[in-house]
Amino acid sequence: MITDFRSYESKIIKSSPYMIYAEGEGNEKKTQVYEILKDLKKYDNVNDRLQAITDSLVKYFDAHFARLWFVDKERKYLLLKFSTGKYKNTSGEFSKVSIDSLKIGPVIKTKKAVVTNDVINDPRVKHQDWAKKEKLKSFAAYPLIYKKKSIAVLAMFSKKKLTHVDFEILGLFCDQLSKELTGFFEAKDFLSE
Repeated sequence: MITDFRSYESKIIKSSPYMIYAEGEGNEKKTQVYEILKDLKKYDNVNDRLQAITDSLVKYFDAHFARLWFVDKERKYLLLKFSTGKYKNTSGEFSKVSIDSLKIGPVIKTKKAVVTNDVINDPRVKHQDWAKKEKLKSFAAYPLIYKKKSIAVLAMFSKKKLTHVDFEILGLFCDQLSKELTGFFEAKDFLSE
């Protein structure tokens, strides 16, 4: 799943069913996640809040660009709603992606992350020549859950390899985002529009 994954001799802490990291690793990133989540509360408008999420991935997680897709009502497509970083356009080739796509479709279907540190050799990446030209190394995509359903995919590309701690903290970030946004969606009746 993650290339260049190595085991380290350390005291292991198990924080959730899929999250294992060495004590002390990632403290800075964990603090950033806390700050991002706290900062999101200042936005009253759901679109501003969702845009701030992709902005935060670029700013705090060294994303070359970050995107947020929502599942359509028929659950056949993912619709690109927010994009930050080098590619801000939400109306290009990936503005509407089949839920059966190789890269982000499985995130919706399985409610599990898709990650790699080998973008240019990953068969799920459609334009590998482009990835090579952009010097992209890692990709991470995580589901956002609402009422036990995957409703969105938050994804990012980076020019640096991410550590297993980075991937795990991003997963924790998305889990917490799902909880934070649940109340916001219900209060604003966002998904019934």
